[in-house]
Amino acid sequence: QAVGFNRCAPSLLRAESLRPLRRARAPSAMPRRISALAAALAVVATPLAALADDNLFSTALSRHGGAAALPAAALVGLATAATPCVYPMIAITVSVFGARKAESRGRAMLLSTAFVLGLAALFVPLGLFAGLTGTVAGPLAGNRWVQLFEAALMLAMAANMFGLFEVSLPAGLQNRLAAMGGLGVKGAFIVGFAMGPIAAPCATAGLVGILDHVFRSRDAAGGAAALFAYSLGLGLPFFIVGTFSMGLPKPGQWMERIKSVMGLVLVVVGLYYLRHLVPFFAQPPGFVPPRGWLFASLVAAGLALGAVQLSLKDGTTPQRARKVLGIALVGLGGVWAAAYEPPAPSIAWETTLGDYAARARAERRPVLVDFGASWGAACEELTHRTFADPEVRREARRFVAIKVDATDETPAIAAVHQRYGVRGLPVVIAFDADGREVWRVTEFVAAPRMLELLRRGP
Repeated sequence: QAVGFNRCAPSLLRAESLRPLRRARAPSAMPRRISALAAALAVVATPLAALADDNLFSTALSRHGGAAALPAAALVGLATAATPCVYPMIAITVSVFGARKAESRGRAMLLSTAFVLGLAALFVPLGLFAGLTGTVAGPLAGNRWVQLFEAALMLAMAANMFGLFEVSLPAGLQNRLAAMGGLGVKGAFIVGFAMGPIAAPCATAGLVGILDHVFRSRDAAGGAAALFAYSLGLGLPFFIVGTFSMGLPKPGQWMERIKSVMGLVLVVVGLYYLRHLVPFFAQPPGFVPPRGWLFASLVAAGLALGAVQLSLKDGTTPQRARKVLGIALVGLGGVWAAAYEPPAPSIAWETTLGDYAARARAERRPVLVDFGASWGAACEELTHRTFADPEVRREARRFVAIKVDATDETPAIAAVHQRYGVRGLPVVIAFDADGREVWRVTEFVAAPRMLELLRRGP
């Protein structure tokens, strides 16, 4: 573990911080119950690493809205803090920005807060950039080459998590970033800002998933809020250690296992991006029963083979082979569980492009238009959960139902989006028989809410 610690911690900080660290380990300076809390934090962070992916954030957002998505983003950040790139840096970083030497608890809390806000100052602009860039380049999201690139990026990061190669900033640059700290609140803020690049090799594992979702949804404000929540989760251990001068469990093999868990999640996400290009990843072949118990069995078999506990970097050849097979089984079971949707009756949608308001006036019937794409999690939820509901289907019969599929956005689809002000997906619009828009939905809504809208009008 000394090698991993030296790789992550800038050498400039080590000599300066050894003395504060020894004082912090003294039993008299740390109550037993705080030690227990620190140990519990490390234990809880292990399963949280399994959630550090796009699925947790986007699923929470599509099913439960921003109130659930922001805590999900914070959990992704907290899981990132438990990785080998970040965890060994917590105590040493707290010593550098001075929280352990503060003259009062209030002062220590102020310095720790400044550090966390420094993290946020780095990550929040990334959320804004992803949202604003998505507004401009959103049509690229469904392009097969973009999907292939996203899959390759996720699988490459997974390989990094498994230890096949190392990604880190040059030691000299890490030293310069860490030396920016200085003293006081301003220094703590700058150390927090500099911590992001130092932690980047592990931080990107969960961060890219959130940024990808923000890019697709084209929501700059939501992206900024999500990255602020991510920063709070990532900074929480620093805040606790800095404010309460508590110690943390020693780095160990458990951190490598967290990296493996995050690597498995990235494998599943990478294969999920390939599901439209490789149908095998969208659903099992005909001779395989598409059942939840089978998907769970594949994942369990992969874990039993050593997908988490074995190492590709240090293991023997048979151990590496077992880990590779275990990764494959977990990836296959995970992507089938995430991507497979059993056939369900749905609304008889038309796919006509044109003037929907004029269509309503011509037929003297209300028109329901669903703008979506297969790459959008909320769009898929609407299709397979909301519009497949029997009551919703029954109520929708009085509408002219039209679906605009922007999976591969053509100039004609882009023109329709522009005409009706569609800037993100999904969007569902209802027109009355006079061609007037009477309501619009811009996020996933459950079947009861959609049924209420359909019955309300037009």
